[in-house]
Amino acid sequence: MKRIVGILMLMFVLILPSFALGGRDKVESAQLLPVTVVGQIGVYGNEPNTWLGFVDQKGVEYALDATADMLQELRDMQGIILELTGELEAIPEGQPVGFQALSGGTLHVQEFKPHPSES
Repeated sequence: MKRIVGILMLMFVLILPSFALGGRDKVESAQLLPVTVVGQIGVYGNEPNTWLGFVDQKGVEYALDATADMLQELRDMQGIILELTGELEAIPEGQPVGFQALSGGTLHVQEFKPHPSES
C-alpha cells in the first residue's frame, strides 16, 4: 500500500506540472505576424539533411515552413530575388535559437513570386 501511495505521489509531482504548465509559454509566445519579405533562398545543413531558409535584403535569416511542393519550387529558385508573403513566428527575446531555426524566426510561406526587379 505504501508503495502505491509513493508511486501516485511521484506521478503527481512529475506529471501534473507538465499538464498544468506544459505548453502555455509556447502558445503565448507564438504570435504570427503577417509579413512580406524580399530576398533570396538559402540552403542550410549538410546533405542529405538540408533545409531551406530565406535571407532578406537586410541580412535577416528566416527558417521556412511550407508544403513539400512549395519548398521544392523555392529550392529550384535559388539565386533569384523573391518576394515571400506569409506569417512570421518570431523567436521570443532571450530564447535561444533551436534546431533548424534561424535568428529571424520561422516564416510560414503562403505565397511567393519573383521580385519585380528580376523582370
